[in-house]
Formats: sequence, structure tokens, C-alpha cells
Amino acid sequence: MAAPDTVAPASLGKVRAHILRMAGLSTTAIKVLRTCNEPNACANDLNRVISLDPVLTGRVLQLINSAYYSLPSKVNSLTRAIILLGINTVKNVVLSFAIFQSFSQRDAFRAFTADQFWTHSLCTAAAAKLLAAGRGVPLSEREEFFVAGLMHDIGKIPLNHLFPEAYREAVLNSQNSGQGMRCEENASIGVDHCRVGHMIARKWQLSPALTAALSEHHTPSETAAEPFSLVDAVSLADTLAHHMGAGTPGGLSLDEGGHGRMQTHEGSAGRHLTELSAAVVEEIEKAKVFLEIAGRN
Repeated sequence: MAAPDTVAPASLGKVRAHILRMAGLSTTAIKVLRTCNEPNACANDLNRVISLDPVLTGRVLQLINSAYYSLPSKVNSLTRAIILLGINTVKNVVLSFAIFQSFSQRDAFRAFTADQFWTHSLCTAAAAKLLAAGRGVPLSEREEFFVAGLMHDIGKIPLNHLFPEAYREAVLNSQNSGQGMRCEENASIGVDHCRVGHMIARKWQLSPALTAALSEHHTPSETAAEPFSLVDAVSLADTLAHHMGAGTPGGLSLDEGGHGRMQTHEGSAGRHLTELSAAVVEEIEKAKVFLEIAGRN
């Protein structure tokens, strides 16, 4: 559970004010998300929206022609790119671009580096996508698992930006005590990254499933559930990322039950841990292109 309002009202108020001032999703992104949520949306509908934004158009074409998808021939038509990517993937591509635009300011990272943060986020994203594949999630829906993994720790960015010294204290305490960062964030600041992630998700009007992935990935169900949810996938992927040494910032983010949940779900994921780790490394190499196109640098 996140810390109650009475624990640190000043800290919580500062976070709320920061998120209130934070840029929302762009007009184009909002229109794309709304269009994708229409039950009868088609590639031409998305083309009409995205084609009005030259930068986004260029990035969609860059992505479809990148090593991430490895198509045999170049795609020059935006409509064709949308058809090949699929509406759900386009929605998540646009959302990913919006993430990097919102958190690209120079002083966004203080208590840890942008490279540390995105390395862990990318590892979690790749693992979540592979776990979804192992559980039989349809190909057209797997990019949403990737985006959920990429975004899962987004609440850490405002916390380390607003309270850099307290966050460094939380990092040191986590390293010394073995407690997860969420526990130490609450102790040092009075609010944790899951709660802040929930606030950002509400600001951006994200889907309920994606909002849950940001706010509940440290408190998923204890037994394998059907269908495989974003929350469970991100929780397991986060555990795997730490197992692989991509735990950042400051080391552990896991609660005491994290590794136990991995053992509980590992068989249902259809892969042994070592095999899955190797597959994640391979997926990360492909996904680096995705991050470069999304405007990480």
C-alpha cells in the first residue's frame, strides 16, 4: 500500500503540484489514442490523424523500416506502415514517444542517471513482452506489455527530481537494509513510485490496465491468473530484470515476495529462467532501436 496522505502532506502536495504542471499528452497523441479506442477504427482513420504530425509520421516510418521489425523491403506509405504495425502497436508507439518527450528535460534525473533508469525499464519491457508470448498472448497485444514494462517505474522520475537528497538516502538505505526501494521511498519521502505512477497515469488518462501496471506491479496476484494481466507480467519482468543485474536505481526495487512470485509463475511462462534471460538479452538488442527512434537521446 502507498503511504497515506497524513504521512507526508507536504511531500505529497509537492508531487501533485509537479504532476499538475507536467505537460500532458500532445494533441496528436490524444487523438491517436482516442481513434485507436474506437471499435471500428481502421488504418485510414489513423493515417488522417498521424499524417498531420510530420515528426510522428517520420518516426512511425522509421520504426517499421528499422531492425526492430526487419522487414524484407522498405515501407514508404504511412497507411501501409499502420497496417503492418497494427492499430494496437501504433497506439503504443505513440504513447512511448510521449513518455520520452515528457521526461527529456535535462534535470529530470538527479539521484540516478537516465541510462540507469532506461536500461532497467527496457529490460523489464523486453521481459514482459516475452512472458506474454510464453503465456499465449496474441501477437497484436504484446506491444502493450512492452510499453507497460517500459513505463512501470515512471513514478521514480518526479520523486528523484523533486527530492534528490532524500532519494539518495532511500537508495543507500535500500542497499544497506535489503528492503525494496518502494519501502525506502515511503520512509524517506512519504510517498512511493507506485503511487506517483498512478497519479501520472490519471494525468495522461491511460487505460485502466496500464494504470494498474504502473501502480500495482509490486502487489500483483499471488497465483497465476488467466488471462495473463499487465500487472502480473510487469511484476515478473521486473523481478527478472533484477535477477539479470539490471536493477536500478540504487539496486533492489523488489518486495520480499518478488522472487517467490517468479518461481510460482515461471512454469506457466513456458521457459526456464536461464533460457528466458538469454531471450531477454536478444530482445533488448532489437528494442534499443525502438528507444533511439522514440527520442531517448
